[in-house]
Amino acid sequence: MPLSRIITNSITDDAVTTAKVTDDAITSAKLGLTFSSGSATQDGTANNTTYDIVTGLTIPDKALIVVSFDFAGKSGENGTPGSNATCAVHITNSSNTPVGGLNGTFMSNENPKTGWRNVYDTISYINDTGSALTSHKIRVQQYADGDFNSALVTVKYRIIGLG
Repeated sequence: MPLSRIITNSITDDAVTTAKVTDDAITSAKLGLTFSSGSATQDGTANNTTYDIVTGLTIPDKALIVVSFDFAGKSGENGTPGSNATCAVHITNSSNTPVGGLNGTFMSNENPKTGWRNVYDTISYINDTGSALTSHKIRVQQYADGDFNSALVTVKYRIIGLG
């Protein structure tokens, strides 16, 4: 139906144009859509070593970062794994301090006999500090008290606007 048939509020055919709609374009920030996303992998080669798997992240004010991760076991490695296996994923600031507490620390404690058992989960952090957070990182670490059996770590992240 043409706009000229709408009488309420005196809307006319000329009142709404493509140019007028795009003048106040709706941005992803206004809608709360994804600001950035990505993924990375790390093939850990040393026990109890921290890897900065993603660096240089900016988390805008009123944004949420969600990180999913998977420590994929590598069976058949030489040596006898210890009685526990710990894997950690943290979102850290430029001083390497975890934001939002010690998020993402997981222990399997299952005596993995042929390598690490797969561990997967998600961690998240909401930036409600009043300003953008810059130079943030996603860090991963794996540890076993016996001979080290490494795991391939994969992280995927998404930063989403909330306000």
